[in-house]
Amino acid sequence: MIKVLIVDDEPKLREGLRSFIDWDALGYMVVDTAANGNEALEKYQVHHPDLVVADIRMPGMDGLQLIRKLREQDPDLHILILSGYADFEYAKKAITQRADGYLLKPVDEDEFTDYLVKIKKAIDEANAKENWNQVTKEWNREALIQSILTGSEGQDSSPLCERAKDIGIAGRSFQILLLELFAEDGSDQDINNLVRKTLAKRFEESGRGWVFGIHAKLGVLLNEPLLSVETDEVYREIQAVLTGRDTVFSAALGEKVSSLTEIRASYDVASELLKHHFVLDHGAIMTEEFLRQGGSADHDQKDDSIEELSEQLYFAVDIGNREAVGSLVRQIGQRLVAEGYPEKEIKRRFVGVLSSILSKALKQSPELQDHSKGFSDHLTEIHKVQTVGALYKTAEEFLGLIMVRLGEGGKQREVKIMLDLIHRNFSENLKLETLSGIFNYNSAYLGKLFKNETGEYFNTYLDKVRIDKAKGFLEEGYKVYQVAEKVGYTNVDYFHSKFRKYVGTSPSAYRKQVGND
Repeated sequence: MIKVLIVDDEPKLREGLRSFIDWDALGYMVVDTAANGNEALEKYQVHHPDLVVADIRMPGMDGLQLIRKLREQDPDLHILILSGYADFEYAKKAITQRADGYLLKPVDEDEFTDYLVKIKKAIDEANAKENWNQVTKEWNREALIQSILTGSEGQDSSPLCERAKDIGIAGRSFQILLLELFAEDGSDQDINNLVRKTLAKRFEESGRGWVFGIHAKLGVLLNEPLLSVETDEVYREIQAVLTGRDTVFSAALGEKVSSLTEIRASYDVASELLKHHFVLDHGAIMTEEFLRQGGSADHDQKDDSIEELSEQLYFAVDIGNREAVGSLVRQIGQRLVAEGYPEKEIKRRFVGVLSSILSKALKQSPELQDHSKGFSDHLTEIHKVQTVGALYKTAEEFLGLIMVRLGEGGKQREVKIMLDLIHRNFSENLKLETLSGIFNYNSAYLGKLFKNETGEYFNTYLDKVRIDKAKGFLEEGYKVYQVAEKVGYTNVDYFHSKFRKYVGTSPSAYRKQVGND
């Protein structure tokens, strides 16, 4: 709506103009009235109207003086003059000061309406022109930024940078902020526009930078570097906009440069960071520091193989140690990252580890099969995650489901848990060193604790359980090599020696004794 201020020393005329014209239908809104020129100036400062309707003769400051003062503040302000017949010559002077027209009192409604229609048309045309100029300026600005950033290597960008000043791009230092959006249902232009408006509001409206699009990403050319204390705030602001929209994002900040000709270098750093977003993105705007440190991986972790870590992870799940599960999931991920595996391979290997643990858990608790869909959905989700942090979270949720179904054993004493593990996992590669990592004890202390409680060394107790199980399998008619494998001995000769040690005869002889030959 076009805002109108009515100025006249006659109260009846002020209220008459306010009421007998259908302002709303014509696209106008009377924001206030004033009784004299001084009051009009004060109310102009409050409302900043687009049109002032003023009497030419008023006590104190007359209409001509008012026009001059208003013109000093807004050269484009629209003004209509009211005058009596006797003031006609005086009113014509107002026209020379670019008043839009004059009306004789008493005001004719049709004549007044005609003026309002013409003024609205002029205002609409001026606004459309201004909008078009602004859009064109924005297009030119974005196109120029894109040209500098995508120019061929070694190309002189100085001519482009010179043009930048003409369209308002200037600064003493620059930096590129780059964003990549990942929508679950593919590209979503509405979300892209929403984030773009958010960035424009924060940076363009404050004069701190210019938003642009490039290679399906959004960027901001900052004309002053982003302070470290601001990065978290910017990240959270974008995150809040995307909450509940099935879209995640990664953001990267290029290096600080001192001129527009160098912004390509800042852009290249940000682009490189986004290429590695899967392993570098830990819920913050990525910087050069991430590249130097390789993310936040723990480089002091123990030198265990993926297989050993996976084995420990299974036992941690089996005894319900959530803290150990979280730690081991991250150790496996950090090891895969450190070995240089690409994103797809890291996901594939994680799915392999989790599937193996589920398979072992199903042997211990077949009723887990009733929840197969939940497990399957989590494994599928692994392939969709966009960051290694999200992968850890999904993996922990998957293993958490298994732990809930198996029944967490965190309240049991350590030795009781170990005994339960042995009796349920005697065929696995159980080692005291593996269990010590789960219980957060060194292996020597854990072994002493076990012997004090059971009277047996860990390996001796494990051998006795295996041999006892072996006797049962032999009685069922299994062949010796089959029994050796079923109870966890990969070497048949070693199985023979252990069996003879604890039974006093060979497996073959025992098999004959029980009548299976």
